[in-house]
Amino acid sequence: MPNSKQDYQMFASFWFWAVAATTMRIVVLILSDANLGPDEAQYWFWSRDLDFGYFSKPPMIAWAIAATTATFGNAEWAVRLSAPIFHLGAGAFIYHTAKIHFDQRTAFWAGIGWLTLPGVILSSFVITTDAPLLFFWSGGLYFLFRIIGRERPTLFDYSGLGAMIGLGFLSKYAMLFFIAALCICTLISTPVRGALLKPGVLLTALIATSIAAPNIFWNAAHDFQTLSHTAANANWDASLFQPAQLATFLIQQFAVAGIIPFAVLLFAAISWRPPLASRWKMTTLLIFALTPLAVVAAQAFISRAHANWAAAAYPSTILFVTVWLLRQRADAFMKASIGLHVIFFLTFCAAITNFSLIDRAGLSSATQEIRGWRKQTTAITALADDYDAIVIDDRALMGAMLYYQQTSPVEIVAIDPNNNNDNHYEVFKAFDPERHKRVLFVTTRSDDAHVNYRFATIKPLGPHTVALGGNTSRTYHLFEISDYYGRR
Repeated sequence: MPNSKQDYQMFASFWFWAVAATTMRIVVLILSDANLGPDEAQYWFWSRDLDFGYFSKPPMIAWAIAATTATFGNAEWAVRLSAPIFHLGAGAFIYHTAKIHFDQRTAFWAGIGWLTLPGVILSSFVITTDAPLLFFWSGGLYFLFRIIGRERPTLFDYSGLGAMIGLGFLSKYAMLFFIAALCICTLISTPVRGALLKPGVLLTALIATSIAAPNIFWNAAHDFQTLSHTAANANWDASLFQPAQLATFLIQQFAVAGIIPFAVLLFAAISWRPPLASRWKMTTLLIFALTPLAVVAAQAFISRAHANWAAAAYPSTILFVTVWLLRQRADAFMKASIGLHVIFFLTFCAAITNFSLIDRAGLSSATQEIRGWRKQTTAITALADDYDAIVIDDRALMGAMLYYQQTSPVEIVAIDPNNNNDNHYEVFKAFDPERHKRVLFVTTRSDDAHVNYRFATIKPLGPHTVALGGNTSRTYHLFEISDYYGRR
């Protein structure tokens, strides 16, 4: 608890603003008309059948959705509800890490800085694997700093670190960056090495391994589908060495972390030498920030990388940057950064609850993945009364159909267009020619070239288009197909 009146005021102020921001995010989720995007609908579908693994991700995302929808129902906001809660939890871990190892003022600004990062703001309004990953990553930092900063770390500290690593692994495999950063810190930092090369770390390893093991066993029982999909995402089969992709990735990080925090991180990493008294703390934070960034930047240069693949860098980044700015007496930059991010937050809240603002700004294409799915899937289902099934070859539409047409009397199944299982639906919700004799086939393609060698009878039924706002629309093409005779 705070030790002085001023500390208590900052403690209370942090929690007031943290809870207020999270409450506002939840209210906006409830008020927004945003449909579930393709990934979100897929995660929701996974949550209907809980397991220790899924085709493209470990299981935490499905477990989180199952928890919120079991309590509040299957509305879009309930599917997404755990996202802002995870980020609130990450902010709490960051706050307490800074409070214990630096001071209350640093804790306040680091916690608020986290909750207002642009990437965190966006991630609080969609349900993705980043939210639980960042929560457990932040928790891992908290327990790691407890272990290193204490003369006699407790078994609880070592157990907590193991639990955070294991649960982070069940959230997203990017938690492996945490282990890599931990190994680097152990090699180069005497305090870290002294704290971790103790018997207690065996408990950390045992707990982390025990938690991660069910997902590893699931992968082994399913031909390592998740790991294979992760490797395929790296896209190393394409033409390699893409400096333009690297430049794009680095530019995107200014948007994810904010212009000022990312610029400060790069500048401080190159130019600053920490005081001896806190060297292990700042060095550890810097390594945990730069390890994900360096690995994903290398991946971007080799082939490609999405902006959020390095999201794990930012819990330690916000701690590092906050400490650096306060010690440089550059509070104005920190406050300016948070002020800009708050403006972005309020603008985003207004836009996501009123799509006409987005349309008038000419940004309709940026929201097309979360618009029009209910209307389009309802129209498609209405055309399928006399068919054995609705057969789909597009992952985005498949997820939307399963979520928005949960009461459909016609079965909804997937067919792979390339004789290769590329997503969860093609494996676990597949077209069965023994049961699905005459079907309504829905595809993004205007021709039937990718199925005409499997079906003897194919009848075009025309396109179905839905307006998405502005000048954007989405079109699927419908066919009646029957008389399956197999793959050539």
